[in-house]
Amino acid sequence: MHLIEMMACTPRYVLMDGNSRIGPKVALLNSDCSCISIYGFSAKSFYDKFSLQSDLSLTPYPLVKGYLQNQVDSAGDSLMLVVVDAAGVDEPFLDAATMEAVLEAQENKASHVAVNYRLAFDQKTNDYTVTKSVL
Repeated sequence: MHLIEMMACTPRYVLMDGNSRIGPKVALLNSDCSCISIYGFSAKSFYDKFSLQSDLSLTPYPLVKGYLQNQVDSAGDSLMLVVVDAAGVDEPFLDAATMEAVLEAQENKASHVAVNYRLAFDQKTNDYTVTKSVL
């Protein structure tokens, strides 16, 4: 099995519901490792499309380096993901990059970031499961 290194445009924005960044509900990876995820968007057109699919009153906000650094520093054993350019809250599959990779891409002013995780919606549990992207 070989890992796929897919690339996506570097996310620059998040959507906020009040003071909270929103993200998909993700199942625990195992008893020792949790996953925290937020939606990230590379351009206004993507978060506008996403907002139309949501009943929440969402506000765009820059995805800032300070927030990403704080999340990376406090992650411990948690997997910290940014779901890139999701079309809506009920997508069957989502692609994600680690917060660390997004931070590095922003620091290097890179236009693209490696997207090595796939989230799949599980209708039985109403949350997403996370896997590494593999060939």
